[in-house]
Amino acid sequence: MLVTQFFKKKSQRQTACIALFSDTLALAYQFENQWHTDEHPVADSHQWGDAIKALISRNPLKGAALRLVLGHGYYQSMMIEKPELPQEEYPTALPFLVKELVNESPQELVADGFLAPLKQRLQVFVANRRLLEKLAAACRDAGCDLTVVSAEDVVWGQLTAATQSQVILHRRSQGNLQLTAFKEQVLCFQRQLRGFAAPLLVGQADDLSSGLQLDGLALELQRSLDFLSAQLRETPVTQMLVSCDDDDDSRLAQALGERLSVPVVALTPAQPALLSNALRVAQAGAAYGTGAINLYNETLKPKTELLTLPNIAASWLAIAILLGAFSGWCSWQNHQQQLALQAEQRQLDEKRQQLDRAKAALARHLPSVLKVESADGLEQHLAAKQATLAAIAQHDDSLKVGYAGMLQQLSDAASGDISLQRISVAGRRLDLEGLARSPDSVPSWLQAFKTYPALSDRRFELMSLGRTEDNIVTFKLLAERSQPGAVAPSVKQGNQS
Repeated sequence: MLVTQFFKKKSQRQTACIALFSDTLALAYQFENQWHTDEHPVADSHQWGDAIKALISRNPLKGAALRLVLGHGYYQSMMIEKPELPQEEYPTALPFLVKELVNESPQELVADGFLAPLKQRLQVFVANRRLLEKLAAACRDAGCDLTVVSAEDVVWGQLTAATQSQVILHRRSQGNLQLTAFKEQVLCFQRQLRGFAAPLLVGQADDLSSGLQLDGLALELQRSLDFLSAQLRETPVTQMLVSCDDDDDSRLAQALGERLSVPVVALTPAQPALLSNALRVAQAGAAYGTGAINLYNETLKPKTELLTLPNIAASWLAIAILLGAFSGWCSWQNHQQQLALQAEQRQLDEKRQQLDRAKAALARHLPSVLKVESADGLEQHLAAKQATLAAIAQHDDSLKVGYAGMLQQLSDAASGDISLQRISVAGRRLDLEGLARSPDSVPSWLQAFKTYPALSDRRFELMSLGRTEDNIVTFKLLAERSQPGAVAPSVKQGNQS
């Protein structure tokens, strides 16, 4: 239960983002479906640590997951050939792959990158390792957990459409104009436009000074749009967004829209409180996370020292508590088993007493040997009687009166075509063997049995015909064997006519 609550609390902690610039730090976080913002001015990057602590202390963000976005001037971006490496190895390998393009050694760099939509090359971002280490330490001192470090150019893409190609014209405070293009929110082009004073609109857009500056800006923008149109043929640029501090974005978008080949609109913030570009960058980083890169890799995260004296002491204490608890549990289990054994022993004694009483009662009810032998003799006598009755039942009434009537009727049924040589009678069974004048004589003779009572109910299951060596027809009639009976002596007779 405690572990579940811990992970649930961790997953629901507050998320905030701080955008870091040379003159200010901008904070944005969402609380109860409302965006809250704060800013803290600084003189240079050396004051960033104190400014982070001040922003966290002024807002309810203790223990929050903190994201940082580096402003222009505190990172470098470049395009290189895509290395044949898995993406998880980029943080380790990229500082060495770009060492010819920067003035710092690879050991002093932190890098990350992603595959750019144009020309299938790798877009790499590089920052100073010591700077990020100081920022991570400042976040820990403020009671927050640093999770992501991104770049301004990357998070601007989170304010564009997810399924279109768009460009953003933006400027923070008195800095230079920046033109950044995104294909489906992935950075594909960036350019700095120098020589354009702020604000771009002085008075009306059709004033001579403002008009000339806007015409020059539109010319530079159209060149960039033409280049992007040639590169993004499948998903051409559909819109330009304008977000410039110290300018009326709506008026500026209208003025540029009249001079460019694509629609131009003012960038609409998530809520009216996000007035400056610094706050909009912070809000984009808080709402959408890393985007495509995270410069805060595993090499910058603090290493957990496990083999420390407090940890060892705590582990021994935990082991001692577990052993004590296990010993107590075993003692309790042993006590419970002893109680159960005693209860079973009492039940066993009771069953033994009941068994002794049952044996005594059984001894009083045992019959005498004489009565047992007498009963056995009566059972044997009864079995003999039953066997005799069964033997008698096998004999029918014809055995009581003999075979004289049957033989007399058989004589009366004599035929001149039949000569009987053997007669076998047993109970209801009558078997006949003899000679016949022709094979048809036997069935004709059997038809005559219907007129004689003693022969009409005789049934034969087998009749076989044959011939002797003299070509005389022989026959054999076997009666049904369904009724068992004693075998009577065979009766043989010579020629019968």
